[in-house]
Amino acid sequence: MEPVKGGILAELPNQIGDRLRAYAPEASLPSWGIRFAASLDGILAVLSGMSNIAQMQDNLSYMKDFKPLNEEEQELIRLVQDDLNSLDRILCTSCHYCEPGCPMNIPIPKIFGAWNLYKQFNEKERAVSNYNLNCRLRNKASACIQCGQCEGACPQHLPIISLLETVAKEFEG
Repeated sequence: MEPVKGGILAELPNQIGDRLRAYAPEASLPSWGIRFAASLDGILAVLSGMSNIAQMQDNLSYMKDFKPLNEEEQELIRLVQDDLNSLDRILCTSCHYCEPGCPMNIPIPKIFGAWNLYKQFNEKERAVSNYNLNCRLRNKASACIQCGQCEGACPQHLPIISLLETVAKEFEG
């Protein structure tokens, strides 16, 4: 289970994150995903990947005396899900499983991260700069030879080949 979706839910576009912050300003964005998962019937444990002590302390702060989501919070989550589903984004969790067998050495998760920066935050110039920086020592999306190795390795079952084509058209022009 990925309650924070590989970190995607930790950095929401402002207009979406603001819904959650308005309801509970003291709650971290990741806390919503973890509490959502822990509130489901039959769940005994929730595994959350953490990168530092602050993230661990945050998780412990709301799980120590766990309170399941109430009805109002569940409705708020449904609204946020609708908001997220309306975004034109790539649901890559940056697991990097797609990269080791890529014969063209394409930094797929970094490329998708640049795309999401563009689509979620409407920052094309910054996204293209990020894209070029991440591809500087590796290959760009247009280098894909469509071998399909990446798609077979992707736990999210993303259509990586067609997504790379879309990114290349937009960012490489």
